[in-house]
Amino acid sequence: MTFSIVAVDAEKKEVGFAIASCCWDAGQVCMARAEKGAIASQANGNVAFLARFFEELSKGCDPATILSTFRSIDTEIESRQIGMMPYGGRPAAFTGTRCTPWAGHRVGVDYACQGNTLVGPQVIGAMAQAFEETMGRLHERLYAALAAGDAAGGDMRGKQSARLAVRKAGWGHPGEDTLLDFAIEDHSEPVKELGRILGVFETLYAILRKLTAFNKAPAGEKPSILAEIRRILDDKRDGRYLDWWESLGMAYHETGDIDNAADAFRIYLTINPAMRSVLEAGVEGGTFPRDLAARLFA
Repeated sequence: MTFSIVAVDAEKKEVGFAIASCCWDAGQVCMARAEKGAIASQANGNVAFLARFFEELSKGCDPATILSTFRSIDTEIESRQIGMMPYGGRPAAFTGTRCTPWAGHRVGVDYACQGNTLVGPQVIGAMAQAFEETMGRLHERLYAALAAGDAAGGDMRGKQSARLAVRKAGWGHPGEDTLLDFAIEDHSEPVKELGRILGVFETLYAILRKLTAFNKAPAGEKPSILAEIRRILDDKRDGRYLDWWESLGMAYHETGDIDNAADAFRIYLTINPAMRSVLEAGVEGGTFPRDLAARLFA
């Protein structure tokens, strides 16, 4: 009832998975750990395999040995489907003889994709081809594979959920190593919605990178960085981008560019007029510049 891909990008030191299903919470059958690997245990999935996979990797076992271990401890193994991608190792996949057809898998350099209850083998073929041919970061390649599988027909029972996660050491909350982790539940087009969410993420991440560069750049380079941020934001005038317009306005003010700072805050107030009272209170409280307020509210 599911199609998935587990993969690594050794150059960027990223590991991750992408999965879609007719069932709720497709991602519960997957796990990825930074610089360790990723695994999917689906069909009649045994989620106990997830943590066990990493335990066996820590002992120096390869996927073939780990699969043998799974066989020895699980009498229902032939109803399972497993994809394993160890960091710095070779992938492996398994499709039990009692998985609901069409069921199968394919492995390649740095990935394994697998699916069951699919419309046909073209789903896995499309996933593998998309992953191999797509350039970019791991999340882009994972999504390309998932979208290709979806477009090829995907789960023959329908659609409900999707998830994509990438782990990278040192990212996210301490100890979590989460670069990104998005789950879509109970949606008529979960894979397409996942793509939309990733598009928003890419925009916000690009702005954050440029603001970080702005904070580190010498004074002479700051205006060009702000111009790049403005180009990204120019057609994005809704509430989800409100704080970024504020950040842009304050960054312009920092460089002494009051005209562009005021223009950014005019757009900010167009998005949410109620924030005027917050800015006015900020003037009185010393958190919003008086010279900028004078230009903005003139």
